Amino acid sequence: MSKVRIQPRSDKPVTTADLPIDNKMKEMLDQRIQQQEPVRHDLDQPVMRNLPLLTVSGLKMHFPVRKGLFGRQVGSVKAVDGVSFQIKKGETLGIVGESGSGKSTVGNCIMRNCQPTAGKINYNGREITAMTKAELRQLRQELQMITQNPYASLNPRMTVHEIIMEGPQIHHTAGDEAQQLETSAQMLELVGLNPSFSNRYPHEFSGGQRQRISIARALAMNPAFIVCDEIVSALDVSIQAQIVGLMMKLQEELGLTYIFIGHDLSVVRHLSNNVAVMYLGKLMELTSSDELYEHPLHPYTQALISAAPIPNPTVDRARERILLRGDLPSPINPPKGCNFCTRCKYANQRCREEDPPFIDVGNNHFVACHQVKGGA
Repeated sequence: MSKVRIQPRSDKPVTTADLPIDNKMKEMLDQRIQQQEPVRHDLDQPVMRNLPLLTVSGLKMHFPVRKGLFGRQVGSVKAVDGVSFQIKKGETLGIVGESGSGKSTVGNCIMRNCQPTAGKINYNGREITAMTKAELRQLRQELQMITQNPYASLNPRMTVHEIIMEGPQIHHTAGDEAQQLETSAQMLELVGLNPSFSNRYPHEFSGGQRQRISIARALAMNPAFIVCDEIVSALDVSIQAQIVGLMMKLQEELGLTYIFIGHDLSVVRHLSNNVAVMYLGKLMELTSSDELYEHPLHPYTQALISAAPIPNPTVDRARERILLRGDLPSPINPPKGCNFCTRCKYANQRCREEDPPFIDVGNNHFVACHQVKGGA
């Protein structure tokens, strides 16, 4: 089979040269196609390219806590509590934070795997939170998600070919059997795997190879936006570098937009244009990747960066580590004021009573802290 490369979304002229029909029918179809006006997408217009592809406003996801025989609600887990951000086409937003900070829940809300409690999610001019099931099914051809654990996300009873083609078959875009075989081979080549692996089962692959299969499954739908939920967290460092390099290459070739959720700050910095720091369901800081790592303003961000290892033993041993005391508070009963006040060495009475606003303190650097200059 000749090597086939997937093409980015574009307005290529439609031709009938390869269709299995006679010449008379081809001529008639070509004539109709030439009479049609070319398709234009709003985001492809020069004026619209700098507009956000995804806008999240005041997003909240509170999971009810029920008790008793009749399931009476006695509280709620505030997994996400008032998150707002924007992502432009072709960019990557990295989301970092401790386990339990709400990062993955944000991704699941964007995919509408969870119905948000409040807030709005606008994708390319369409309000996701108000969509019906039929509209969501149509939208998921453009929005895809790659999950953290490739060992659990791949069906062990399906071959790689069946896994990759499941989405196109559901959306009736798979084509005939020959086209499906070509598409699955194309996707495997795209993620650096041998097309002959299409008849194998997930248990025959390593963790890195399984994650590549997960990426191929997402790409089979030809999406414009992908939520990457800690896709390298369970992999070895050498495999992490391969997957990150693959994701950057695919973004450059296909014009994809990412949300990249992760723990490893060095990986997130390498891949992201902007980085958001989450803590206990809220955004603590949001700015460009370089600005965040060179000039972190929030005490929590400073602590995270100080804990990230530096590949220079002399420098790593000499620098000051910021140790956070105590554990992450319960999202069922978060602190009254700033969520971070129970672990912050700079916290005062105002921090314990007033929730700090998430505002721009200059140079598109957003932070939620009473102690930061400009945040008062």
